[in-house]
Amino acid sequence: MRRVLNAVLIVVIVIAATAMVRFAGFGAALDRFLLEARFLADERPVTGEIVLVEIDARSLEQLGVWPLPRRLFADLTDKLSAAGARDIVFDVDFSAISNPENDALLAEAFERAGTVSLAVFRQSATAGFETGEVTNQPIDELMNVTWPVVVMVPMEKDSRIWRNLYGFEIDGTAELSAAALLGEHTGSTAGAFWLDYSIAVSRLERISLVDVLQGKTPPGVFFEKKVIVGASAQELRDLFPVPVHEILPGSMIQALGAETLLQGRALEKGGEWIAFTAALAVFVLLLLLTNVEGWAVKTAILALCAVALELVAISLQKSFPVIVPTASAHFVLLMAAASVVFRELGLHKLLSHIATIRQRNSERMLGLVFDDSFDGIIVVKSGGLVSAANQTARTLFQCDDLVGRNARQVLPAELVEEALAVLAAPPAGKPVPSIIEAAQIDGKRRFIEYVVTRSERTIANSARSKKVRTQAVACLTCRDVTLERESVERLSYLARYDAVTGLENRNGFEEKLEQVIVSAQATGQDLCVIQFAIVNLDQIIASLGFSYGDQLRHAIAVRLKNHPAQKAHWAAISADVFACVLDWQPDLEFGVIETVKQVVAEDYNIEGARISVQLNFGFVVTDNPASAEDLLRKSGNALARVRRDSQSQTLAFRPELDEQLQRRRLLETELFKAIGRDEIHLAYQPLVDLSDNSVIGAEALMRWHHRELGPISPMEFVPIAEENGYIVELGAWALNRGMKEALSWPSPLRLSVNISAVQFSRGNLVATVKEAFERTGFPSARLDLEITESLFIDDDLDLEFRMQELKALGCSFSLDDFGTGYSSLGYIPKYSFSKIKLDKSFVRQSISNRQDITVIEAVLHLANGYDMSVVVEGIETAEQADKLRQLGCQIGQGYLFGRPMSASSLSAHLANAA
Repeated sequence: MRRVLNAVLIVVIVIAATAMVRFAGFGAALDRFLLEARFLADERPVTGEIVLVEIDARSLEQLGVWPLPRRLFADLTDKLSAAGARDIVFDVDFSAISNPENDALLAEAFERAGTVSLAVFRQSATAGFETGEVTNQPIDELMNVTWPVVVMVPMEKDSRIWRNLYGFEIDGTAELSAAALLGEHTGSTAGAFWLDYSIAVSRLERISLVDVLQGKTPPGVFFEKKVIVGASAQELRDLFPVPVHEILPGSMIQALGAETLLQGRALEKGGEWIAFTAALAVFVLLLLLTNVEGWAVKTAILALCAVALELVAISLQKSFPVIVPTASAHFVLLMAAASVVFRELGLHKLLSHIATIRQRNSERMLGLVFDDSFDGIIVVKSGGLVSAANQTARTLFQCDDLVGRNARQVLPAELVEEALAVLAAPPAGKPVPSIIEAAQIDGKRRFIEYVVTRSERTIANSARSKKVRTQAVACLTCRDVTLERESVERLSYLARYDAVTGLENRNGFEEKLEQVIVSAQATGQDLCVIQFAIVNLDQIIASLGFSYGDQLRHAIAVRLKNHPAQKAHWAAISADVFACVLDWQPDLEFGVIETVKQVVAEDYNIEGARISVQLNFGFVVTDNPASAEDLLRKSGNALARVRRDSQSQTLAFRPELDEQLQRRRLLETELFKAIGRDEIHLAYQPLVDLSDNSVIGAEALMRWHHRELGPISPMEFVPIAEENGYIVELGAWALNRGMKEALSWPSPLRLSVNISAVQFSRGNLVATVKEAFERTGFPSARLDLEITESLFIDDDLDLEFRMQELKALGCSFSLDDFGTGYSSLGYIPKYSFSKIKLDKSFVRQSISNRQDITVIEAVLHLANGYDMSVVVEGIETAEQADKLRQLGCQIGQGYLFGRPMSASSLSAHLANAA
């Protein structure tokens, strides 16, 4: 009797607990989880009767506008109707007026099709459908020739779509949903049905809208099919969270609803109380009617019942359109298992059992942590006996049997003495880590960081006695820091020395230089700081590789260190620059540098490759107190000037170099502001036809008049602009300004504009020229782009391809300064030049020199052979013009015909000539 009463009480508690769980919402969440798992366990094919036409990302990209013009939807409707579509449903908002013409075209297309349905919906699509919401429905012109269908879907508490509607009342009229219409539902429009997500909706036929409009769809794909037109592009935000698939477009949810109805799979809930009662019966039977002993067996039976219950639910759902909510039944079985455990074991026994398991797990975990620790841990007892050691400690001290041995035999003496000291007297403060250097069996040094701590452990006096005593132990925590120590030493070395050459780097050299300066100032000794650069190091690396470059730098450093002729302190301050400081003797002058040249410039033989180096030198001599930074800057300034000008190999620093450098930096800064300040302008020098001296064109020349510095020569500011890349912006400005001003001239002259190599390499010259044409409206056939022979030195430029692109725009090309640059003529037939500009250096005062005449005749012959014109620069006298005309030159340019002038002055010049 007592057993029965206990069982009844337990059952009542279980039922009450289950009701509370259901009321809290946990039951619905578990049911949805299990339902989604059942959908995943089954996959049903689609009927093949539905086709989706998607407004996807590709359609938006190719059509380029949203909302799409309604004439496109009219065209789409006609194409679908012509392809034999049975029903067409637009899940598209047509509630706003577009324009009368497009709306009329769309209405006519819908009327021709005859089977078109349009979306009607409320702004909010929640499960409650509160009153007062705004209804969106197509404009009257479209509603008169189509059928309305509801496209709203109810959203559950988990914010996902599980159901679809049969229909909904819109403005007092019950309307079918799009899913019900396409699913051929003939019943009531009230209520909703559960969607069958086991249907493989991903297998639906999906066609991009743009493919339909362009006629790229497979034949017969729409014949006798039901078509849904809707958005799938993320940008259009017609996406909903769903089970199984995570996210689906609204049109695909309608398609899934239609498939659910077509296959007779409109799911309904049922059987929840049967499952609950069955689970409760199993529990009661297990409590009263069986003799099974042991909580483990009973909980296993309950677990098997839960599995069997879920298998039955899956089987029923697969065979019939029914959803069996089993959450309540599972809660009953779970609580039944908990009650069995408590009943069989008892609370105290259960807690004791759990505590024992936890203790075992803790001991096992601590043992693993101790043995697998990255640090070596050793425990030493009084007397110096090792009582415990982990694997890391055994490896660190190269001894597999540390435990049980005397610490003095297996550990460094310094480590043992500190451990015994801690055992003898507790340390006063916090333990401080120390580092010892220990020799290994292999002879290598090893640095070990360690810390010693004291601990107390409790020991029972005997098995029967309750008295205990404590024993002190020393715990040594050790770590191998050899790599860290060596890394610190290496970093300290690299902070002051160059890794390849072994010489001091810039930081180390500056420190040494400061010391030398202090010593020199005390004795009145002048110092000389020399820097030299390997000019062709980049070419050596490019042809042979970086390893050869490193070996070359090392070989140079060896020669410098082993050269006894002059006592100097050498350093490698960058990859290609070496520096030294030495006592300066006035009578030596350049002798030291010449000696270094002889030593360093001699050829090198590296791995069978014979390498020659080219050197540039810059130096400074102290004549007053100076800092290391100042001396390095001045010698570096002299070296930079040598490398830039290439007129000599050696240069001593002079005060004017600083002035030039400051001016260069000032011009570089001011150049960026020049266009904005309207300081840059164009001057135009006429190009004339030598047969009648008529002006046929003009060359645009850039001029800069600084508000404070005055006129600045292009020879000075153009190289600066090319070095910092600003020539790209200046070139674009010159193109636009030149074209705009040329359009104001009374005659349609050709315009010549110089193009820098930097514009080809750094800027998008083709786009710049095209944009200038579009902005100004200048005829491309009147533009000549002048390029110099230096462009052909850079093999990395795809010059031929870019010139072909520019020629396709209508431009012509002139080869400027012919005869002064690149010596090869192989580029003449390769590139499409229309003119050759012969440099003014070939035009002497009287052009009577036979060599000059021969050059001019050769250029004319070459140009005629390739159907090119020749422009001769630098004509200053009538005698020169007559002689060139007799030789056959067609076009001339020079002061005889006009100096560079403003656009307005050129206009006046042309007007006077007319």
